[in-house]
Amino acid sequence: MKGNKMYEEIIEQLAESFKDDFELMLDDLGNLEGAIRDKMQLLGRGLFQKVVSHQRNGYQGSSICCPCGESMRFVQHRKRDVHTTFGWIKISRAYYHCADCGKSLAPYDKSSGLGSEQLSPGLAQACCLLAVDDSFEAVSRKIEELFGLSVSDDTVQKVVHHAGSVALANQSDELDEFLTNKQIPRTEFRPPRLYITPDGTTVSEDDGWHEAKVGCIYWLDQRLVRHSRYLGSFENSQRFGWKLWLEACRCGLREAEEVVYIGDGAAWIRTEKTRHFRKATFIIDWYHASEHIWDCGKVLSGEGTPTTKQWVAKHLDWLWEGRTKTVLDALIVQRKRHRGSKREALDSLINYISTNEEQMKYDVFRAKGYDIGSGAVEAACKNVVGKRLKQSGMRWSRVGSSSTLALRITWLNEEWKKLWSKKPLAA
Repeated sequence: MKGNKMYEEIIEQLAESFKDDFELMLDDLGNLEGAIRDKMQLLGRGLFQKVVSHQRNGYQGSSICCPCGESMRFVQHRKRDVHTTFGWIKISRAYYHCADCGKSLAPYDKSSGLGSEQLSPGLAQACCLLAVDDSFEAVSRKIEELFGLSVSDDTVQKVVHHAGSVALANQSDELDEFLTNKQIPRTEFRPPRLYITPDGTTVSEDDGWHEAKVGCIYWLDQRLVRHSRYLGSFENSQRFGWKLWLEACRCGLREAEEVVYIGDGAAWIRTEKTRHFRKATFIIDWYHASEHIWDCGKVLSGEGTPTTKQWVAKHLDWLWEGRTKTVLDALIVQRKRHRGSKREALDSLINYISTNEEQMKYDVFRAKGYDIGSGAVEAACKNVVGKRLKQSGMRWSRVGSSSTLALRITWLNEEWKKLWSKKPLAA
């Protein structure tokens, strides 16, 4: 009660102090809200500055141990400009120097979560949060709109690369720890049916297009609410497969009554299925299967023509009913009538369906209530990678694409607070 009374008195004093400033805005809540926000930002900056000015800010005595094994001597308190969500403040931190190795250190920077950039942890986190969806230029504009602060897109990029690289390292460290200790992660969920959906999508980088491997693991709870966990990286398929398996273990792979593995039939997807998910039911997702039918139809009769639509509809109906033999027989007959690119298209489709025939029993899968991946796999690619890394005109460095992807996955998997609690800028 005493604390509440104190705050009430402060609010009364503030309202009285700013009465003249706000009086003309009482009929316009938007302007009034903006004016109060500006005042609170000004007061917050002053309070922030006042509080940090009365701290020891990293002073640990006349000397501290240097990583080289010798001693670092206290030199002085040095000021540093820090850009916070309230604006710029100055922080005076204890500064140490080692005469033997030449290394200098301000311990407060690491303990308080400050990085090499001038942004406070709070402002840096805001930039990174916006950057999981938006371009660095858009983030810069939104920060100015939301906070009235000027943060360049270059600074946003540096902070995202820094924090994202830490998130990426954390993800890799988890796998390395397992490969060393062989300790299977604790199961966090126990779903009756678990879906595992790997896929790949290309991203434009400085030296060309490169494949990002994506995974989505999802299940329905007792209330039929869907839960999802995402993965994504530019690593080789074997390492990605291990990550997919580890995440599946966390999601209840070994406890689930049924496991369904949905993919497009690519060689690496088959290999990782055999390596890690032997007992899972393998389904060629409907989206990719139908896409192959459409691709062939366009070559045979042209894009968008009535003949193509009729041809595709007939073959998709057969495929939907699980009549893969009927589809193959029809394609083989058609193959004899064509040459050149049309025969090549038919050969490609025949080979695709023949290779994946066991995984295309859509009538059986639907009867069991399985998702057949009608867009689920493709949606994962778009949600994890496409919405951020494949926006119009974007071209990435590998550091940029990997770190931004790692941050986006951290957000989608609701591990944001966990990442920032470890002070990634100071890592």
